[in-house]
Amino acid sequence: MIRKLQRRLTLLFAIPTSLILSLILCILLLWQSSLTRNEQTVSLQNQIMNLTYQLEGAYYFSDDWLASLEHDHRLIIHIEENLVPLFFSGSWEPRTDRDTLIQMAKETARKEHVNTSVRPSSSTIQKSSLFTLQGRNHDTYQGTVVILATKEGFRSLTLLSDITEQKRQEPLRLVFFLLLDILGILALFLVSRFVADKAVAPVEEYHRKQTDFIAAASHELRSPLAVIHNCATTSLSMPEQSENMNRLILSECSRSGKLIKNLLWLTSHDSLRSPRQIEPVEIDLLLLRLFEAYDPLCSSRNIRLSLCLPDDLLPPIAGNSQWIHQLLSIFLDNAIAYGCSGNHHFPGGKPVIEMRVKTEGKKLSVAVADHGPGIPRQQKPLIFDRFYRSDASRKEKEHFGLGLSIAQSLAEQLGVEIEVLDTEGGGCTFQVRFSVCGAE
Repeated sequence: MIRKLQRRLTLLFAIPTSLILSLILCILLLWQSSLTRNEQTVSLQNQIMNLTYQLEGAYYFSDDWLASLEHDHRLIIHIEENLVPLFFSGSWEPRTDRDTLIQMAKETARKEHVNTSVRPSSSTIQKSSLFTLQGRNHDTYQGTVVILATKEGFRSLTLLSDITEQKRQEPLRLVFFLLLDILGILALFLVSRFVADKAVAPVEEYHRKQTDFIAAASHELRSPLAVIHNCATTSLSMPEQSENMNRLILSECSRSGKLIKNLLWLTSHDSLRSPRQIEPVEIDLLLLRLFEAYDPLCSSRNIRLSLCLPDDLLPPIAGNSQWIHQLLSIFLDNAIAYGCSGNHHFPGGKPVIEMRVKTEGKKLSVAVADHGPGIPRQQKPLIFDRFYRSDASRKEKEHFGLGLSIAQSLAEQLGVEIEVLDTEGGGCTFQVRFSVCGAE
């Protein structure tokens, strides 16, 4: 599904941009071709004006001047006076015979009723439109015919411009723009693929986490269901064990209920984030209540719980009392479960959990520190993932690996960040910095 979405996004990005690129290149090709033709036409028109002016006033034409004009502009100039051609035979040889080209030009002009054999009667000058001639050897010319009436009779000018090279450039220009378009489309598809990959990456990551979440939740729920099923079966087959089996069933039901409650909390947090309910919180009173709630539990497990408060009254912080209580409770549960268990050698021989508070300018930090085995550096980025536990085999059944995920969600709701630090001398410290009320 993700791959299909990626392909669709790639096409969605690439096709419109490719069409736009092709349209732009077509416009540029047409514009450049039109510009080239206009330049040719303007150049030929200038030569027509120049030669017509000379034709009106000059009694003779210099062969050197005509030769230079032909050579510089690739022209074929043929002038006749009273049907008698000038002696000038041209400065270069076109691919098609000059006389043939001149005759073809006269015939083209004659179709427009411009006859070089007849003196103009209705006006002093007759001129054909610009036309294009195709030679016998794949050569192309643009030209015109001009007839000018004089006192002595009339003069005619047949002027052709060799545009063979320009015509040959047009297919090459087309190929160039086509290759440019293909390369551009290929580049756009590569860029679109890259953009689509970046766009789909969060969706793919979310889908992966969702799949892992469902798999882990199924694994966690399967275990108590299996225990309940076995206990119910044993209770039916061995009535004398019913009391013990019922206790186990109640225990697993309680464990499953806690897991479902956490799953529902995380699901509701993902689907509908509640607005931040920020209010002033008396952090010293909250910590005292938390200490009173957890001290008996820690004492029953031979753990010493200490609360380090400064002598001065702590300022209220911006937060939410219920969320902060739940957040710090998760840190304490985590410290009791992982920081005070196992065969780890504790300083003083007894596990210790410390709740520390200190003010840092306009910030107030609250930390929960243990002196246990700590968290390896490579595991620190993973501990907030749902269902993550350092016990990959999931032999430890009391915890589901959701606590720190919930803590991360609570921190996001409060607008704070959780820092995972190494406790001096060994162990792990979870620290949160809150803003003091009234501090900007």
